[in-house]
Amino acid sequence: MNDPASQPAGAKKAISKLGEFCWDRPWPVLAGWLITVIAAALIIGAYSDRLVSGAGSIAGSQSARIDAELADTFGVRDSQALILTYSDPALNLDDDARYEFIDDIENGLLELPAVEAVFLASDVIEQPRDDKGHALIIALDTPDALGAEQQVPVIRQAIGAMLQDRAEIEWAVSGRGAISYDLTVFSVEDSARSELRALPLALLVLLYAFGALLSASLPVLLAIAARTVAFAGIVIFAGFFDISTVAQAIVTMLAIALGIDYSLFVYHRYRQVLSDAVACNPGDAHDQRRGALIEAMGQSGLVVLYSGLAVAIGMASLMMTPMMEMRSIGFGGLAAVTVSVAVALTMLPALLSLIGAKALDWPGRAKPGRGYTATSHRWCGWGRLVVRHPWIAILSSLAAVLLMAAPSLYTQSGFPDDELFPPELESVRGVQMLEEMEIKGLSAPVFVVISRSDGGAVITEQSAPKLRELRGSIEADSRIAEVSAPRLSSRPSLTPFPMSGAQSLMSESGDKILFRAIPRSDTNLFALRGLAREIPTWIDLPGVTVETGGQAQFLNDFDDGVRASYAPVLFTVLVATGLALLLMLGAPLVSFKALILNLLSVAVGYGMVVFVFQLGYGSELFGLASPTELIPSSVPVVIFAVLFGLSMDYEIFLVSRMRDIYLNCGDNERSIVEALGDTGSVISSAALIMALVFGAFAFSQIVIVQMIGLGLATAILVDALIIRAVLGPALMMVAGKWNWWPLKPHGASIAGKPSLKITSGSGSTGVVGTSAALTGQSASSSK
Repeated sequence: MNDPASQPAGAKKAISKLGEFCWDRPWPVLAGWLITVIAAALIIGAYSDRLVSGAGSIAGSQSARIDAELADTFGVRDSQALILTYSDPALNLDDDARYEFIDDIENGLLELPAVEAVFLASDVIEQPRDDKGHALIIALDTPDALGAEQQVPVIRQAIGAMLQDRAEIEWAVSGRGAISYDLTVFSVEDSARSELRALPLALLVLLYAFGALLSASLPVLLAIAARTVAFAGIVIFAGFFDISTVAQAIVTMLAIALGIDYSLFVYHRYRQVLSDAVACNPGDAHDQRRGALIEAMGQSGLVVLYSGLAVAIGMASLMMTPMMEMRSIGFGGLAAVTVSVAVALTMLPALLSLIGAKALDWPGRAKPGRGYTATSHRWCGWGRLVVRHPWIAILSSLAAVLLMAAPSLYTQSGFPDDELFPPELESVRGVQMLEEMEIKGLSAPVFVVISRSDGGAVITEQSAPKLRELRGSIEADSRIAEVSAPRLSSRPSLTPFPMSGAQSLMSESGDKILFRAIPRSDTNLFALRGLAREIPTWIDLPGVTVETGGQAQFLNDFDDGVRASYAPVLFTVLVATGLALLLMLGAPLVSFKALILNLLSVAVGYGMVVFVFQLGYGSELFGLASPTELIPSSVPVVIFAVLFGLSMDYEIFLVSRMRDIYLNCGDNERSIVEALGDTGSVISSAALIMALVFGAFAFSQIVIVQMIGLGLATAILVDALIIRAVLGPALMMVAGKWNWWPLKPHGASIAGKPSLKITSGSGSTGVVGTSAALTGQSASSSK
């Protein structure tokens, strides 16, 4: 029944054959999946520690280069250093006891292979508030920042063992590496809690939709299987290259949402075709079930394949970025969508082969096709309203969408400061102790490396005045508490012995010097990032290069890297998705319209993130005492990459149905109304489930996860209920037959009404169910 105007005949036939294969051989298929899921669970239990916690460094960035320079030339390992803060009134009053305590800690830590040195915070900063606590700097000898982050639990375990009998001492290990480690580990635990919130809510929606326990449970069980196998996949690949633990959160989020969605698409179509077949031609139940499954696979299964391709394109685009965390999100998302598609197209047909219609409707409160006639009536009625008043529908829906997207114009990009991090994190507690000691800036110094490329001395009679002026400018800045620098004079020093200090501030040859600027305790990261960009512009010396390093510069490099990826990610996703749509639909105008509508969905999701978190309207509902005032630069690109593919699900599901009906009847208006009647209920149910899954993550305790969860949940609901149900159909009504150019309908028109085709097997389906809904007749009377 395939012809040049049909969906790609080869792909449709292959998917139908796949469904037929799994239906005819259910036990081998299910046995293969059972073995895979059990093996995946064992792999996760045994090798999940392969995932790395932390952000590491950004290859090729200025911050990474300066980190290496600091370690190699000056012996400064700030990116590989931790800070032990401790407080005990007895130690504060007894210097001898405190120094004995310090000696014990130092000796114990130096036994660890990764610890290079332990020294007092007072070696690098003046006048800490000793009455509030004390701090030790633990310098690590690790290959890079990521290696240092992996030492955080080792250091904490060693200190905990040394202080197990000193319960009166309050202590915490903090620092740049510790914060990064804690956030990634906490996000994994938080995603598990979000998963536990999401699954029961999804099950309740499915129970309401189907009215039967087994029917409602199937998509959830398949989603859990997909999540397990996908997570094992990233654990296996983590043995070959670095994958961050943040991948687990995205796998959990997407595998549950997509696993339910894709299974629901195929299952919904299967029950719908089976209902029509039973009503029109009562006969052998097994043959009808088999034919319904093959029919559903040829239509909804193909939609799942193309939808999965759209999501995969978005996820793969994130792997183009230079940041390990972003690549990990892309890799995790790619694993989630791949396994979710495989589960829906193989595991589900095998299960349906073994489960009869009566069992699917147990405990008897539902009948085959429960609710389809009623929901088709309602959605067809809605469709008729939209096509009768297309311009009203376009203007009203577009106004609503643009209003929700408008806050994105006020975006202030940045990174939320540590007061927005979960207070239960040990590293955050340590930063709070540093703040009480008025040396919070110790955890985020700004390093200024000044060097000559020709190997000559940086400090000369000509350069010394300007270097002193630069140091004075930094010291006078309101964001800085104090500055450490070498002696800025070319004259010999009269000091008979070298100045004390934890590290050198000048290279042996004098071709490089270092300023260490310690921020004030009340200076936030946003202000520090600005300072890191400004300092190199404060001096102009021929042949001399000024570069900054430290946490502030790392965040600048991260933002620069993310922003640089915007264009290639956007271009890749739009072009690849557009080609996939064109291949599937064969109609340029509809494909282009789908891309535009998807961009509107992304704009809505991101606009609501800015509205709630940056501008603060409703931020208290998510546990924030105040607005973030900033949106991390990674949030919009992640929302775009994830959401663009997800929202394409509903577009493909709806438009491909319109296309089938139009090619059968040649009536654009009727195809719009009938397709809405056919797919409206499953799209709205799937969107609600997906929004609940993402909404569960919106109540996470990690602000960035909250932003992504809220953006995705809001956009999915708006996409399904406004963009696909109002704006898209109205635009198609206005475009008329040009929607499908250059395709031509092959159905005959009789007496002004479309002919209805009913076939079984893998051929083209008819529109009996929706036609019945339009005329108010039952499927059997339509026959």
